[in-house]
Amino acid sequence: MVVASIIVIGAGIKLAAPLLVPVLVASFIAIVTAPLVMWLCDKGLPTIFAVLAGLMLDVAAGAALGFPLAAAVTTFTERVPKYATLLSGRMQETEAWLAGHGIYIESVYDFSEPTWMFNMATMTAQYAASFVSQMVLVLLIVAFMLYESTGLREKLSRIATPSQIQELSAAAREVNTYLVAKTVLSLLTGVSVFVWCWWRGVDVPLLWGLLAYLLNYIPTVGQIIAAIPAIALALLQLGPGEALIVAAGFGAINLAIGAVEPRIMGDALGLSALVVLVSMVVWGWLLGPVGALVSAPLTMVIKHALAHSEQLRWMSELLGPTPTPVGKSSSKKADSADELSRA
Repeated sequence: MVVASIIVIGAGIKLAAPLLVPVLVASFIAIVTAPLVMWLCDKGLPTIFAVLAGLMLDVAAGAALGFPLAAAVTTFTERVPKYATLLSGRMQETEAWLAGHGIYIESVYDFSEPTWMFNMATMTAQYAASFVSQMVLVLLIVAFMLYESTGLREKLSRIATPSQIQELSAAAREVNTYLVAKTVLSLLTGVSVFVWCWWRGVDVPLLWGLLAYLLNYIPTVGQIIAAIPAIALALLQLGPGEALIVAAGFGAINLAIGAVEPRIMGDALGLSALVVLVSMVVWGWLLGPVGALVSAPLTMVIKHALAHSEQLRWMSELLGPTPTPVGKSSSKKADSADELSRA
């Protein structure tokens, strides 16, 4: 019965994806912006002005990301013929080297024709343009959500118990903490990747920095996906040796951010690594790239909802991280206490 319900709900989400994606994006933007709006209202600012202040902040953040991204994509698209020529030359060099070792292959595709690469860049640009065009609708939904959020506490006090309100507030705080912390870390990752690619001479470093920023919202595999096109371009443009150096830089950045992330975010995610990976695949299939980007907070919300159901609480436990055995943690504490006593 549960499996059948999940299949039906999944099919409904898949069909309604074009309508759900703007609402979903608006919801997470509103969750991040709502604390500021409520704080301004508590300070005595009229609700309409508080909402406008929150919207202006969202628009400024979107413009700071959107305009450079559009410029970087345009620059990359203009240089596609150059990359196609480079790729054709690399393929000819590879074929000649293989032929010198007695291995003869025929080119399956004429890479001197930039059509395939141009089509790929055009599809990316079209998707980006479509996403940007939906931002007007997203901002409109955010405005109404922020306005409604100012009276949400009063509405909840009429229909929910104090404990339920507290649980809902805790879930919202957890998602907000995750999104804010992830945004800061993603910004740090994007700046680091931009500086590294610029220093090593990789073309369009701004594009790879912005891509690293966006894909860092996808836990575990996001940065691996972000590194592939930059390393491939370094291989094409600068050669194998420089590509290895660029790849090493990406690895160092990921290791550094990965070391800092648990200290900043703590247990804000509350999901196992396997669940994070599977949720990215599932939400990406249901809602497209946006679903992959917000897969972690979406799964967090579902986990909280399951935790408050007597029949489905076991599913919430399965989604959570592997608990540390009590014996191990207590033995570690005992060992550290012994070391302190010896000192």
